[in-house]
Amino acid sequence: MSSNLYDLSILSEMVYGDTEFMKELVDTFIEYAPIDTTELQEFAKNNNWEETSKKAHKLKSSIRTIGVTSLADLILQIELDAKNKNNIENIPVKIDEFSETLFLVLNKLGKEDFENFKS
Repeated sequence: MSSNLYDLSILSEMVYGDTEFMKELVDTFIEYAPIDTTELQEFAKNNNWEETSKKAHKLKSSIRTIGVTSLADLILQIELDAKNKNNIENIPVKIDEFSETLFLVLNKLGKEDFENFKS
């Protein structure tokens, strides 16, 4: 497990320790999270706060499912700020911070050994 970036025991509990299914879910997250994040950045860049909020909500669900505890609060704040049009000038900065940390998470998740995973 990777220090404070994520906690795969959350996912392990949800799938009853099925490491093969865990790997499938993580692989899907690794594939789609960067795409969703790019879309999130584009929506914010275009001041489309409704779509920014929706995309953040989608990412929040994935992040919580995988157990990416390091990003849960940040993506929630992005979602709420976009939804309520609060602090919109700070949303792109928060998305950049989110994106940087997500890159670290994805890099480490890609190296996880699910065959020997113990929660």
